[in-house]
Amino acid sequence: MNDHSEEPSGASRGTQTLMRGLDLVEALRDEPLRVAELARVLGLSRTTTHRLAAALVERGYVAQAERGLLTLGPTLLQLGFTAHRRIDLVRVARARMEALSADTGLCVFLGRRDGDYSLHLDRAAGRQRLEVSTRPGDRRPVAQTGLGKALLFDENSQRLADLYRATGAAEPAAIDKWVVDMRANIARGHVIHDSVGNDGIRSIAAPIRDVSEGIVAAIGIATAAQYLTPDKVEAIGPQVAATARAISADLGYADPDPSVPVASFSLAPSLP
Repeated sequence: MNDHSEEPSGASRGTQTLMRGLDLVEALRDEPLRVAELARVLGLSRTTTHRLAAALVERGYVAQAERGLLTLGPTLLQLGFTAHRRIDLVRVARARMEALSADTGLCVFLGRRDGDYSLHLDRAAGRQRLEVSTRPGDRRPVAQTGLGKALLFDENSQRLADLYRATGAAEPAAIDKWVVDMRANIARGHVIHDSVGNDGIRSIAAPIRDVSEGIVAAIGIATAAQYLTPDKVEAIGPQVAATARAISADLGYADPDPSVPVASFSLAPSLP
């Protein structure tokens, strides 16, 4: 491969070099590679690839490993931790919460887990006159709310049973049924929940993940059950799940099943 044919002339050269450097870093995301392998993946000559790699090694974005392999460097790790610490979950989720509320007309809630409780962080008010009383700062047993159930998607059956038992449930058959229902929610990708307080509230919720792939929050909608009829649940459930996946992507989560749609809301960039 001829390096001269690869290099553009004029002002675009710096931009192309930058993009090639980023391509090289991304090529190392899954596994270490040798220069020859990187050159083949990137469609560049070995000379160009070696030159890019040397510059990235010097800055710590790439590191040299054993047997001539190149891997991601410590500078990327430092930047990743810094970016993760600076993420404001409420700020990141807010625009998508408002979009979901505008689409459905319903209150949208954001919460995270706090031990065996769910802690509400934010809400986007809907257009309906009926207003669900939950407010930011409210804490409820994690196994008793739709939002809380969505935070439990990664728990095993024994842990699910323990959490439900902690709410006062004692009958083995009731506990078993609750765990089976939770497994159905997990398989569906979102929770459908009727309030245990006989207040007629129905909710739909889905988990939010970040770059660690763990569940860090959940998003949900809630209103009177009479407004969430089975046909509306069937329509809105996937919307809630898609919004959760979109927020997850905003937080750096790489969905292992990219064929599943995410919310297609058009968001204006947030400026500080």
